[in-house]
Amino acid sequence: MDDFIFCLGWPNNPQTGNVDIVITGSSSANVLLPNDGGSLGQRVIGVLGGLDLHGIPRNVSWTRLAATASAGQRSITLVEPVDWHAGDEILLTTTDTRIDHIDRVTVVNVTGNGQVVTLNRALTYSHIVIHNVFPNGEIYHVAGAVGLLTRNVRVINRSPASEKIGFRIYVSDYSTNIWDPIYSEYFSTYYKGYARLSDAPLEDKREAIHLYNLGDWNISRPTYIDSCSFDTGYYSA
Repeated sequence: MDDFIFCLGWPNNPQTGNVDIVITGSSSANVLLPNDGGSLGQRVIGVLGGLDLHGIPRNVSWTRLAATASAGQRSITLVEPVDWHAGDEILLTTTDTRIDHIDRVTVVNVTGNGQVVTLNRALTYSHIVIHNVFPNGEIYHVAGAVGLLTRNVRVINRSPASEKIGFRIYVSDYSTNIWDPIYSEYFSTYYKGYARLSDAPLEDKREAIHLYNLGDWNISRPTYIDSCSFDTGYYSA
């Protein structure tokens, strides 16, 4: 099996420049496999070889609030120090019954030993923290999550706003028979994809990553997703 590998950085040597992979195209156009092998779908990065996407690592990709952040506040306190920078975009998840009660804000600065984040605007919604310590010493901590969206390597959907079908990275296997004119016979060829992604956000309306029929993990086909964010999607990964 011969592999074609698309690489933006390696796990131990990430991409340091800013790179955007922008997905466009019509939702009516399918990406077809050769030799009547079927379709990969619309707006797809088909991985039947290897895919490596690795941005600059950050010490925390997401964490939780240490104290309730009320609507109108312009700073939040986190449970752990972060290496986030001025200009980074972050997201505070909803903590009520409305899924759209999120706040997307920009970091102005980080103080308090890396745990106090000043924001570019006041919060629109409240994001609660419930913290109790029971007599037996057990700690009960429920808190809104805070995620880092900014990365130097991004995969972005640029389909029309009216279309609900976005892109996906489709990692799977594929077998076909290829005619060899020298030997005048068909030879069976098998491809099995793998993808390693770290510190790279995927901004899309679809599931963004679809892993299919890969079997058990093994060191020669080491598919994993580490410290990536899934932004603006309607589906799960």
